[in-house]
Amino acid sequence: MTAMNPPAPDAFGLYLHVPFCARKCPYCDFNTYAGLEDRFAAYVDALCREIVLRAPSVAGRTVTTVFIGGGTPTVLEPSQLGRVLTTAREYLRIDPAAEVTCEANPGTVDAARFEGLRAIGVNRLSMGAQSLNADDLAFLGRIHGVGDVAAAVAAARAAGFDNLNVDFMFGLPGQPLARWRDTLRRALDLGTDHLSLYSLIVEPE
Repeated sequence: MTAMNPPAPDAFGLYLHVPFCARKCPYCDFNTYAGLEDRFAAYVDALCREIVLRAPSVAGRTVTTVFIGGGTPTVLEPSQLGRVLTTAREYLRIDPAAEVTCEANPGTVDAARFEGLRAIGVNRLSMGAQSLNADDLAFLGRIHGVGDVAAAVAAARAAGFDNLNVDFMFGLPGQPLARWRDTLRRALDLGTDHLSLYSLIVEPE
């Protein structure tokens, strides 16, 4: 086992938020919106300006991880995400070995989009599958089907991604334990590098 060196005291992680989705899932309380495709370009402009404005406050510090989350960042074109990353690299000190993660929805990606993400420097994917059961996906309002998850994983591997996480959700109302076990078994069969497992938290409204 190789010991990991602790990060430098001035190191920090950069989170870039993309607040857009193809469709808003009913359980989601993140700052996300659907049906605002006409705002994509303006938001990219604003995010780049924000990076430039904030850069002096972290001058001299090193970014060791970058995470592009949402929302569904992959509703944007890779060229738009690339512009954001280019701005970040120009105005911030980003470690050349930094892990650069982009969240993705299996219903909004294909081989060409994955290749586009690789081309702009994304080296890790985090895909929101949430379940490998059709009834669960329908309950959660997801836009992808069960088969889309394995297809997305295969497309990501074909594009050269060797660091791949998939998210799954448990604790759905009425979800039998056997169904969750089946999802876990099938999730392991995907052969990804990491699984993130979350419980559904129900809150008022």
